[in-house]
Order: sequence, then structure tokens, then C-alpha cells
Amino acid sequence: MILLNTSAENIFWLGRYISRIQYLCHQFPFKKDDQAIQYAQAFCWPAFDVTSLNELVLDENHPASFKQQFVCTKDNIHSLRGVLTAYGYAELNKLIAVASENPGYICDVVGECLDVLEAESHDVFLFFKLGQNIEQIDRLIRLKLDITEALQELSIVITLLEDLGWDAITEAWDRLLSQKNADNFYEFSDCIHQMFEVDA
Repeated sequence: MILLNTSAENIFWLGRYISRIQYLCHQFPFKKDDQAIQYAQAFCWPAFDVTSLNELVLDENHPASFKQQFVCTKDNIHSLRGVLTAYGYAELNKLIAVASENPGYICDVVGECLDVLEAESHDVFLFFKLGQNIEQIDRLIRLKLDITEALQELSIVITLLEDLGWDAITEAWDRLLSQKNADNFYEFSDCIHQMFEVDA
């Protein structure tokens, strides 16, 4: 399957949002003030203790909430009609309907969405995995955690992308491997986004 850049980008962001929601599901509810403060500061969220952060995550109007993150996931899925298999698209829409009617099921539904996407074509899952990896590294950097293992996982995806002609990312990737810091990561991330903007 040959993906249009816009479709590849939608799949990439779908990977990011699903990874973001899954991680938040594993952390919620926050139970310690120091953990909550560190998390809120890392993502620039307006919360100052456990109570305010848990309330924010449940506030359906806040961009960081489960509900709003899932809206972004849903929008990306709807953009992929004709790209995903008919079966995969139908299954994802069934799951979206369940979570839309019952927001308390979002964490369960996101996990099931992942199972459906893993069964899609190689190229679809490649860009989905790229989104997951970039989201993971971004999160680790924000939380001041080691990114070495995450970079090793991403290296497999990068090799496959280079085989597809994405060699314009190689220089920034090599710099990131040489010096594993935030500046080099965000430069590399910018290169990824520039590739999506190149005319197909």
C-alpha cells in the first residue's frame, strides 16, 4: 500500500494520541502530590496537587482530559476511511461509539483500538508505531527520564522509513543518537513533520 502524506500523518497522530491516552490511563488516578506536580509541570497543565490534576483529567472541556484526547483520536480515525481495511475501520467505529456514549470506557476502548490497528497493513502500522515511539520519547524527556531504550526501539522504525525513501531524516537521527538531549530530539521531530509536508 502506498500512503499519501496526509494519511501517513493522520496515522502518526493516531499513534501519538492512543499512546498518550494509554499512559494517562496507567497513571490515573494520581495519588501523590509530588507525582502530580511533576506530571503537571512536565506537560504545562494548570494543576498544583493530586486533586486539581485528577479533576483536570476528568474535565471534559479541557484539552488534556480523557474526553478531549479521545476526540482527537476519533477525528484521526475518521480521516482514515479508505485507508484502513473496511473491517478495521468498521471495528474502530464501533469502539468509538462505545466510548463516546460511555466516557468511562475510554481506557478499555483505546486498548482494543490498538489490537485492531496492529492487524492493519505494514505501512499503516509503521506510521502508527512511529507516532507511538515519538510520543514515548517526548514524554520521557518531559519527565526527565532516560530515553536510551526508547531510541533503540525507534531505530527499527527509522530503518524501515529510510527504506521507503525517508533518508532526509538520517542526519538529524544520527545527531540524536550521538547526543541524546531534548534539543536534538525536537529537531528530529521537526524533520519528521517536514517529511509529511513534502509533496507526494
